[in-house]
Formats: sequence, structure tokens, C-alpha cells
Amino acid sequence: MFIGVCGYGSTGSSTVSDYLKEFGDICVLDKLEFMLAFQPDGLVDLEFHVMHPHARITDSIFAMDRFRTMMKRNKYLSITTGIPRRDLLKMVDAFLDGITQVSWLGRPWTAGGFWTKNLGDRILYLRIRPFLEKRFRFSWKGWPLARLPLSIAPGNFYGEARLLVEKLLGKIGADFGKNIVMDQPFDAVNPVPCFPFFPDPVAIIVDRDPRDIYVFGKTKLREMRDNRFMPIDNPRDFAKYYRLLRYNRPSLLRDRRVLHLRFEDMVYDYDAATRKVREFLHLGDTPRPKSIFDPALSIANTQVFKRFPQFASEVAVIERELPEFLFDFSRFPEPDFSGEMFFGKSPKNK
Repeated sequence: MFIGVCGYGSTGSSTVSDYLKEFGDICVLDKLEFMLAFQPDGLVDLEFHVMHPHARITDSIFAMDRFRTMMKRNKYLSITTGIPRRDLLKMVDAFLDGITQVSWLGRPWTAGGFWTKNLGDRILYLRIRPFLEKRFRFSWKGWPLARLPLSIAPGNFYGEARLLVEKLLGKIGADFGKNIVMDQPFDAVNPVPCFPFFPDPVAIIVDRDPRDIYVFGKTKLREMRDNRFMPIDNPRDFAKYYRLLRYNRPSLLRDRRVLHLRFEDMVYDYDAATRKVREFLHLGDTPRPKSIFDPALSIANTQVFKRFPQFASEVAVIERELPEFLFDFSRFPEPDFSGEMFFGKSPKNK
């Protein structure tokens, strides 16, 4: 089983990864966010253009070039996995070659820019090349020609994509004899389109009270210089951002492969929430309860908006704009605000 633990950004999904790390028969790979499937120009984008083409031959040519370029520029994946970029591109090229049905030397539409279009196309390609081919009777194979791959609904697309994913996971230590847990392999808004690229996939999606996300972003994340993935200067903009990410979520449609949790439930209603996780994944009791995910520590990341009264007026705006997303903290005692807030993995997750 491939278990994707997903959130919307600072929503506390690490609580589930930490909890699952307490099971010895589960391989938890939590050193990187593995977003290869749903990131722009990733596998879902490539699938759309290759398996459902709309522009004759250019769909796959453009999409395959963008996929390779994205992987070439993905320094994060190479650094966090330790895979040399040269080896990473070899795996990518093997994948793209595997789904290519025919290729030929042709005009590289994916190459652009002023000089290529003007000097290349108009002088070399349109003038000099035809003259030389006619005069000396040979086939021009140099610049600006490039090898163009064509792939239209290849029958091996999903098999080759899964093979690429398995190769990458193997390089970062995946034990395929166990259930595997990854951080953010699916899009929390709509995880199901990412499922075809993973073996036996399931998703656990974690959400969090918007007031805490907003204030946490203005305080703890600001200290870490990592708070600009969301609007935190204006509470109305934040409310729009929060609602848009959750608007008409396809993931809310009933699917036995998707479980929704609240971060606050994992902390305040530990027994019930963790039971849901175990039942969803068909697990027995953890042999080391609270050895890594300890709600007594994570409670410091709840009711954050009460720690910082200077943001009370902004919090009030969020409460008016997003009432259906607020967690009812009144059922529980206030946490000890002397506890230290933290981002990401539990302090016990060494």
C-alpha cells in the first residue's frame, strides 16, 4: 500500500506521518515532499497531453519537453534524495523514451526566443538548409533540427510512469516489502488524479483551523522565513485563499481510498482520530504509542490565535469569513501557552 499524507500548507499533516512512524512494519519517507505527480509540468500534466491530446502532434512534443525541463531544474529533488542530477535525468530519459512511439529530426517548436525564431528559422532553416540540401544532395541533420518525440495514448504510459516513480523511491530508501508513507505525493484538493502513478494508493488529508494557520504564518513561519506561500498581510485575502483551496473539492466526494482528518482531532481526540487512521489502513495497535507523535507536544500548535492578542481584529475577520471551517475549541481546555510551537515533524521524530 502506498500512503500519501497530504495537507494544504501548514495544516499539520506531519502528525499522521509521525504517528505512522511508530509502526515498525511501515516505511515512512518523510525527508522530502514528493510532488512529482501534481506539480506543474509533472505526471498529471504529462498524462493530460499524452493520453488526451488536443493539438495534433504538438501535445506530446511540448509536454515531454516541459517534463524533462522541470526535472532538470528540480534541484530540490536531487538535493533531498541525494540522487545526482545526471542519474536523475537518465531515469527521466528512459521514461520518455519508453513512451515515445516514433521520433524524427524536425523543427523544434519547443525552442523559442528571438534569435532562434529569426536567425535560425529565417536564415539557416528556411534559406541555407534548403540550398545546401539541393546543391550538395544531402540531408541536413544539424541545428536547428532536433529529435521530436510523438506519443499519442501509448498503452504503456502508466506502467512506465509507475516504473519511474518506483526507481526514484528505491533511490531514497523505499522498502517495497512494507507499506510506504510519503509526504505530499498527492494534491490535497484532488488526490485521485495522482493515484494511477502509485501502487495501491490511499490518501490521508489533514486540515486545520484557519485562524491558527494565519497567526502561525505571521509568527512562527515568519521566523523561519517560510510564510510567503500564502497571503498573510491581509486577513480578507487569506480568507479568500483558504476558501478557494477548499472550494468544491473533488476530494470530498466519497472515495474509500481517501480519509479526511482534522489536525485538532489528532491532538484533542487522539484515541478516536488514531483509531480512524488504523481502521482506514487496516493496522493493529501501535507498539509504541506516543513515542513519536505526542499530542502533549503538538497541542502547543493549537489555539495559536489566542497566544497573540495583537492579531485579534484580524482573527475576527477570519471568523466572520470562514465560520464553517472553525474548530470548536470550547469543548476542550486551553493549552499551556508556555509550550513551544514547532513546524513540521515532531521534536521526537529524530
